[in-house]
Amino acid sequence: HIARIRDVYRKRRDAMLAAIEEHFPPEVAFTRPQGGMFLWLTLPEKLSAIELFERAVDRKGAFVPGTPFFVDGGGTHNVRLNFSNAGEEMIEEGIRRLGQIIKELLAN
Repeated sequence: HIARIRDVYRKRRDAMLAAIEEHFPPEVAFTRPQGGMFLWLTLPEKLSAIELFERAVDRKGAFVPGTPFFVDGGGTHNVRLNFSNAGEEMIEEGIRRLGQIIKELLAN
């Protein structure tokens, strides 16, 4: 079971990384996890993860803003994305939508 799950998660992680590289502007930094179920984004300083979250929900998407994971009150420009709970097509569509929102926010 572990071998199967590792293969599934690796494919989903790779799908998310490829979609991010295709749809996100270069101002967004992201991790390339070697394991686990999440990757992290760091947004440009002028963008708020909370504002991004609100707009994503309006477009039927969601993620976890980074603030709950920072004990010092940080994380306002960080986003945690889960790649384990969606198929590759859904990951592609969600990342495409998120990238579009990020580009809109950066343009304002």
